[in-house]
Amino acid sequence: MTRKEPEGGGVRCTEERTKRSRGEALQSGTLPRFLQEPDDAYIIKSHPIQLRCRAQPALQIFFKCNGEWVHQSQHLAQEHTDLGTGVKFREVLINVSRQQVEDFHGPEDYWCLCVAWSHLGTSKSRKASVRIAYLRKNFEQDPQGTEVPLKGMIVLHCRPPEGVPLAELGWV
Repeated sequence: MTRKEPEGGGVRCTEERTKRSRGEALQSGTLPRFLQEPDDAYIIKSHPIQLRCRAQPALQIFFKCNGEWVHQSQHLAQEHTDLGTGVKFREVLINVSRQQVEDFHGPEDYWCLCVAWSHLGTSKSRKASVRIAYLRKNFEQDPQGTEVPLKGMIVLHCRPPEGVPLAELGWV
């Protein structure tokens, strides 16, 4: 509060407010909330995959894979501002290679999650599984050719090859 002397004597009080954007006011007093959590992913051949997280409000955001912190140098972290709301959020990306997944020998699939910090504490994202994609060459059951009368119906049975993710079947 500041005091100002109006003309004619007396004291008038006016309130001075610190300028804060609407987004900053909305962010204060909450735990981080994830705007984007990492998605499950499949590594194809030797191409690494990228996992991404976004959170607000967040002072820091890091990945943890298989219970171990990912080194800071492997993170690509950025801070952005939503132009519509003025709200700041943090984004972090990491790459996961085929070698990292192959070297992991745990009771479950290779996994990663994000941890974000604010003044009030931490929040964890969902776990994202990372698996190596593959597809065997031979069908488990090939469709068998059969003669059918014109305008007749036939049911062709087949089972696609084993694979991760499961193969989807379509007819051409």
